[in-house]
Amino acid sequence: MGRGSAQGFAEERSPAAAQALAPLVVDLDGTLIRSDTLDESFASAFFRRPFLTLWTVIVSLLGGRAQLKAALCRLGPIEAETLPFRHELIAYLADQKREGRELHLATAAHCDIAERVAASTGLFDQVFSSDGARNLKGRGKAEVLAAAFPDGFAYAGDSRADLAVWACAKSGVVVGSPAFAQEVASRTPVERHIERTAAGFKPWIKAARPHQWSKNAMIVVPVVLGWNHLTLAGGLAVLAALVLFSLLSSLTYVVNDIADLAADRRHPTKRARPFASGALPVRYGLVGAIVGIPAVLTAAWFVAPPLAACMAAYGIVTVAYSSGLKRIPILDCFIIGSLFTLRLIAGITAASLIWSPWLLTFAASFFFSLALAKRHTELVGGGPAAVGPVPGRGYRYEDRGLTLVFGIAAATASIIILVLYLMEEVFPQGFYGHPQWLWAAPPILFLWVSRIWLLANRGEMHDDPVVFALKDRVSLGLGAVLAAAFLLALV
Repeated sequence: MGRGSAQGFAEERSPAAAQALAPLVVDLDGTLIRSDTLDESFASAFFRRPFLTLWTVIVSLLGGRAQLKAALCRLGPIEAETLPFRHELIAYLADQKREGRELHLATAAHCDIAERVAASTGLFDQVFSSDGARNLKGRGKAEVLAAAFPDGFAYAGDSRADLAVWACAKSGVVVGSPAFAQEVASRTPVERHIERTAAGFKPWIKAARPHQWSKNAMIVVPVVLGWNHLTLAGGLAVLAALVLFSLLSSLTYVVNDIADLAADRRHPTKRARPFASGALPVRYGLVGAIVGIPAVLTAAWFVAPPLAACMAAYGIVTVAYSSGLKRIPILDCFIIGSLFTLRLIAGITAASLIWSPWLLTFAASFFFSLALAKRHTELVGGGPAAVGPVPGRGYRYEDRGLTLVFGIAAATASIIILVLYLMEEVFPQGFYGHPQWLWAAPPILFLWVSRIWLLANRGEMHDDPVVFALKDRVSLGLGAVLAAAFLLALV
């Protein structure tokens, strides 16, 4: 990738020849890193203090982009050392540094960010950047660099705004498509081309997490239990709710990933997520959420206004969770349990069925326990000697005893509530021909949730419990037995 793609340029110079000619000046956003620090500063600020951030953006824009960058840098600090660096370029710069070539960083990003990035890499001799009065981009950057390097310089960049800089550079390093590299070559010799492909559809699929749509099957549960009251219109509304809820949940995952950029980049596996890795620009995710969430809620309104209200509540709670509630111990798991309960309510409202307090209480307790199981796995995963705060969470590793007690208590309570639900509501209504088969549900769910907690306490449950159940043979087997019992009860 990159090294051979520049060989077709007639005036291409070798790195050694380029070193002898001029110092190399490197752009930051999109070049040295795969993301944009302005977008990340906005996201960091917004998920900390949303209303103040929006007001600051409006006021700062009146003074220009330089003031906006300075304001967002203060409101939304980002961790320079965790940014998604372009490793091929870093390796090339390190080679040039070893050969004695001067390296400089020149970026439109705010000076505080630029200095911290330069310090984290240890590669650059000097930093040129924006401040509260000057936005160092395009022609402005070209003029500054021409004055700073009267004997000439080489420039590494990635965007069309950099064409003005390449026009006065002795040579260039290009991050971009082959066609863009050819365009740069018409202005200055290209010494290195690092090919950058378009994001494509695959990162979007990964960001949407379609495997998590299985959680939305909760929408159908009230329909299965109250099938004899279901109308054709209600059934179609439930199917529409299932599709719309899946779209909404994917959009909320996008919001959550953008809110969690710093924490994800410190995580051994989450750092590969599309926004954390820079495979998808943060700006695209923000625009997708801003446009997509209202569109989905509007569609839900046409299906059934109560469904739209339920989905709006789900979206608001999810955004609040991503914005900071996820860092409040115990409350974070309570919210997750509530979000599952909202899925049940969505199915009830879409199908116009009778609400069951027993069923909703069972769901809240049961999924609160599963959420605690996931947190407990994270705490146990730190090792028996781990102490101190868990990165990105409000928990401390010492809380593993508390999550264990609360989680098992909630699981036990949910099974008791399920038994009462069967005795007080299901059996008296006479929906089932052989209701005694439904007694299989409490022990099966008890065995399953007990196994979840056994694995969680061992630190062996690495997935979300619901997603884990779709991959685990024991869970699938217990689910098949439960489904068979339900069908026998109908006969």
